[in-house]
Amino acid sequence: MKKLPALTSLLGAVAIAALLTRPADAQTPLPNDVLGSCAVSATEFDSWKSGTQGVFNAADSATFNDATDCNFFKWGAQMFLWLTSQVDGTHVFDGADFLDVVKDGDVRNYVASTDTGVGVFAPRTEKTDDDAGVGQTGGGGVLIGPDDGIVYYGVKVNDLYAYYQAGVTSSAFNGELATNFPDSVSDMNVVVDYATTVFGVDGIDNSQALAMEMKTSWIEASLLPNDGEGYVTVEATVSTWDKDNGSFWLQTGTEVKTLALIGFHVVGSVNGHPEMVWATFEHVNNAPQNGYFYFNATGAPTYQPYDGNGSDPWLFNASPDQGSLPVTEVIERATFKVIRYPVNDQITIDLNFVIADEGQSIGPNEVVRINPWGDVYMTDADAVEPTYGSTSTPTTRATDLVSLNQSIINQLAADDVRRNYIQTGSIWSGGGSNQIPTSGTDQVLRGTLRLANSTMETFHQFPDSTGTGSFRPENCFGCHSVATNSSPSQGVSHIFSSLVPLQPQN
Repeated sequence: MKKLPALTSLLGAVAIAALLTRPADAQTPLPNDVLGSCAVSATEFDSWKSGTQGVFNAADSATFNDATDCNFFKWGAQMFLWLTSQVDGTHVFDGADFLDVVKDGDVRNYVASTDTGVGVFAPRTEKTDDDAGVGQTGGGGVLIGPDDGIVYYGVKVNDLYAYYQAGVTSSAFNGELATNFPDSVSDMNVVVDYATTVFGVDGIDNSQALAMEMKTSWIEASLLPNDGEGYVTVEATVSTWDKDNGSFWLQTGTEVKTLALIGFHVVGSVNGHPEMVWATFEHVNNAPQNGYFYFNATGAPTYQPYDGNGSDPWLFNASPDQGSLPVTEVIERATFKVIRYPVNDQITIDLNFVIADEGQSIGPNEVVRINPWGDVYMTDADAVEPTYGSTSTPTTRATDLVSLNQSIINQLAADDVRRNYIQTGSIWSGGGSNQIPTSGTDQVLRGTLRLANSTMETFHQFPDSTGTGSFRPENCFGCHSVATNSSPSQGVSHIFSSLVPLQPQN
């Protein structure tokens, strides 16, 4: 393969970045000379729309074509636009098709957003509570933003996931559907028939989305410029804290507040892929990222350098000039802890704390997206070589994602806040019931192989640990994996076995 010019010779030939509308802080630049390898045409974009201004349809997961990386990236993009659409003033992810997953002791319960009117979010918890509706991969590190604002997390699933889990628990399904998430039209029909027969529902709206799980990250909108203008916002129940001590904060209660969306994992099964596809999205103001190669409009590899050196602050990096590059470490400053306090011989209570890590004080973190576009950070031409079993390269995948994001942003309405969100990567396997990933380095993996969301897997991005532990998953499947490639795909979902199944109403 022809070697690319040395990194230093490319720094002076960086493509001009296309700036997004609102907000005015630092933003992830999208090179405007990128090859349109995964651009969404106007005709295709129109086919995603529902006919109502700003509302999009769910992607058809049941008939999904897995022939190209671009198809996976487009699937994630359409799903994000659908989930964040507002129908009658309610976001789709807060509507009747979705349920919150809330931890209660050793189990997790489904809670319909329509029952409370608000979401239920909480800070990151210990690794043992991973995915409990509050935690994310990699331990209990707490991400803190401006004005000591804590980042909160939530987990939701769609109704088809919930009915499927109920059917599995009651041994209602046979064959592969008994052990693997639905990944075909026939599987979809079986789950819909089960929900109709056992639960008496009149079908399942958007059943073509198959089984979906969502992980989201949020910060108080009041801590952002103009109270979160330029962000997707919701009302949610979150914890309140006594923050007078720099070494530990104590939770004092809960309160309903307006939260702004900063990160979004879209996870779902698609045709031929019971392992579930992971696509992740971030607000453009979150954090700078390391440099990468992409192909420009002429097909020439072009270098986009680290985008943190500038005068404008990022939400999670007020002083982004990191000096030597690439940045390979994000420092954790505090951890979420639950401490059991004995009131007397018979009664104990759990107190929630945010506790400063050794040698640290509690305060805002300085975050960098270490692996740009979910791939290895690129320091030389070798980064264009294929990895794992994929025939694509980090350069082609970066090109696909930049061109996809740019084409979508350019076609959204000028006042649509989703112009400020970008897909930063997606990962999946080679497909089939014998291709369930066993680790983050399994050879069956495809897509952006070091996928991490800077607001979720903040302190455990590969390759380097933060000095607080050695847990360094390569990507989402570093945790969401199974024992063997033919193990039940249900094992990739950490909430599946501990959820109290839905029960038919008598």
